[in-house]
Amino acid sequence: MRTSPETAARAVSRRTLLVGGTGLAAGLAGFGLAACAQNDALTPEGAAHTGADDELAIETTPPNIPDDPPVITGEFVSAKMAGRPTRWAMARPRGVTGELPVVVVAHALNTNEKSIFGEALNIQGVVQRHVDAGNPPFAVASVGVGRNYYHQRTDGTDGAAMIIDEFIPMLEKNPELDLRTDKVGLFGWSMGGYGALRIGAILGPQRVAAIAVSSPALWADPTAFPPRAFDSQADYQSNSMFGQQHVFANIPLMISVGTSDQFYLYTRQWAAHLHPPAAFATGPGGHTTRYWRSVMADQVAFLGRELAA
Repeated sequence: MRTSPETAARAVSRRTLLVGGTGLAAGLAGFGLAACAQNDALTPEGAAHTGADDELAIETTPPNIPDDPPVITGEFVSAKMAGRPTRWAMARPRGVTGELPVVVVAHALNTNEKSIFGEALNIQGVVQRHVDAGNPPFAVASVGVGRNYYHQRTDGTDGAAMIIDEFIPMLEKNPELDLRTDKVGLFGWSMGGYGALRIGAILGPQRVAAIAVSSPALWADPTAFPPRAFDSQADYQSNSMFGQQHVFANIPLMISVGTSDQFYLYTRQWAAHLHPPAAFATGPGGHTTRYWRSVMADQVAFLGRELAA
């Protein structure tokens, strides 16, 4: 896959320092407070302060999905989602036969299992071009979690447990899909960026080949998070990714976030404590589909390379 000089310059290798000097790493700890102060200025008087906002526009109609390569869909009843019917979707690149590794996608808030395959993001088309350029193939699969936020909630649902205990085993057992799940890739954006990180932390390096996330919804301040993400401060403390960076020491990780993204400071703060550092890509852009699509080719290349290693 051809990478532009500008993109190559932004992408930092996993073994290159994310920040220069130990003093700056410590200084990044104040970024969360700066973000909070910025959001406080924007919070209407009397409204609860919840930090950065990850509420995307609600998808009121199904996304228009290109048919090359085709997307396969299905549904199962999930015990981990309180017995709810749970929809899934997956795509294999054309012209490829035999068993394939798979990247499991965690979707963003107000999107669904089909969103990653829609015209706006079209990950299957990006993977197809990656494969057509002579790179090792892999499949992509996604499953709907609604607004669960990928951890156990008071309503009895747990999106991360559903993916780990039900969805990934289902992909392995379905002979028509012909997928290998002994070691998976993970991808997510916004809420799903947090979700991919949390699922990766649970599975560990024995099961995860690599993780790529865009604009992960991370809140550094335990007093400033929306109730849609965590039910209480105790819930935040149990499920926040802050303090969990050591878990990723042996999992290749790529983080992409725009400099105008409301999670940029929190993401930099979190990534500063990764050892070894993640591949950290940034550039102009906000919490938008346009930015996420602009970095997807690099993320697909990263995931494909690590899955084939």
